[in-house]
Amino acid sequence: MALDLHGSQHRASKEIVLEEHMSLVSSIKKKMANISDFGRICKVSETFYKETEDVYFPRVVAIGPFHRDKDELKAMEERKWQYISTLLLRATNADTRIAKCVEMLKMLEDRTRKCYGEPIDLKSDEFVEMMLVDGCFIIELFYKCCCRGVRRRGDPFLGTPQVFSHLRHDLVLLDNQIPFFILQHLFNLVPIPTQCNDCSLIELAFRFFRRMVPDDPHNLQDKYGQEIHHLLDLIHQSFIPRTHFLQQKPQHHQSQMNIQTATHLHKIGTRFKKTVSPSVLGVRFNKGALRIPALTYHDLMETLLRNLVAMEKCYDATKYVTSYVFLMRSLIQSNDDAKILHKKGIIDKEEEFVTLFSKIHVEIDAKDFYYADLCENLNGFKVPNKSVRYARKVRKCVVRCVREL
Repeated sequence: MALDLHGSQHRASKEIVLEEHMSLVSSIKKKMANISDFGRICKVSETFYKETEDVYFPRVVAIGPFHRDKDELKAMEERKWQYISTLLLRATNADTRIAKCVEMLKMLEDRTRKCYGEPIDLKSDEFVEMMLVDGCFIIELFYKCCCRGVRRRGDPFLGTPQVFSHLRHDLVLLDNQIPFFILQHLFNLVPIPTQCNDCSLIELAFRFFRRMVPDDPHNLQDKYGQEIHHLLDLIHQSFIPRTHFLQQKPQHHQSQMNIQTATHLHKIGTRFKKTVSPSVLGVRFNKGALRIPALTYHDLMETLLRNLVAMEKCYDATKYVTSYVFLMRSLIQSNDDAKILHKKGIIDKEEEFVTLFSKIHVEIDAKDFYYADLCENLNGFKVPNKSVRYARKVRKCVVRCVREL
């Protein structure tokens, strides 16, 4: 059999070229790793929590490094170890699984530390152990919450509605997070209960947060091809409209921020309609009608909205939720405003939403306001006079009669 000397030489030269490029490839990957997650988990600014610490600080468990030394949270640390033990000991080869988890976390340690907005004063082993315990705790919590066959009676976290509510509160706090890629890597390594075989991590997370997510989780799966930074970011992405249209900025910036109350708009002829939208942020103004997706009140809404606003403050990105809170706060300033929206099915509570939006004060620059174009059109809309409205009705009737002939 003849030797393919030419083919061997070609492959050898190709390998040499690849080796020459490896240093450049390695450098590019390092720069990508350094920039992609840098500072994505930051502490809430003191200006946010001066009078409302309760909606920014954990009540039951510390996740990540920022709250782990607080005395009032240490009682639950042992309970977290119970969860990690239950999770990892489901497999017969627990030692091997733990070793793989530790190896993975060690490899990702540098990238993980960069995810926090400030240096973390923990030794390598302490940091890795914290990521392992907190990550496995969250995964086991999701399993127990979503798959009833995995629960035990007298569970310390799921035994009472109040503690469970506190848990959901704690897991949406901006500075009580660990990177989502850590959760995903651990999820891929730990044993899966047979009752939860078909559930992805994202689906489990949506089931856990339930009413806090403003859409059906099955309709949200296609939105997550992009990178997810942490659990609060996952919820934030569920708020963002699937299709984002860049809004044209009005020439007069101040006019876009001057939003009248629902009562005033109703008096001058603006109609309010409940609309169906894939996103609760999908507010539109069309043909004299302000179309607003329905908003359902829940006990953790203030905590969630405040932390989403705080997150957008940390990121140099479109202020979606901040703009929405500003818009709704402007519309709902009294019980009369709330009654108008409640009557149209836009909100399911009256006093609760008046109180909620009166408590959440947000500041936003005109250039960052997501509803700039909407508000410009709303403020510039002129209600047709009675004769014009009558002529339109007559024209519609004539058209309908002609069609029926």
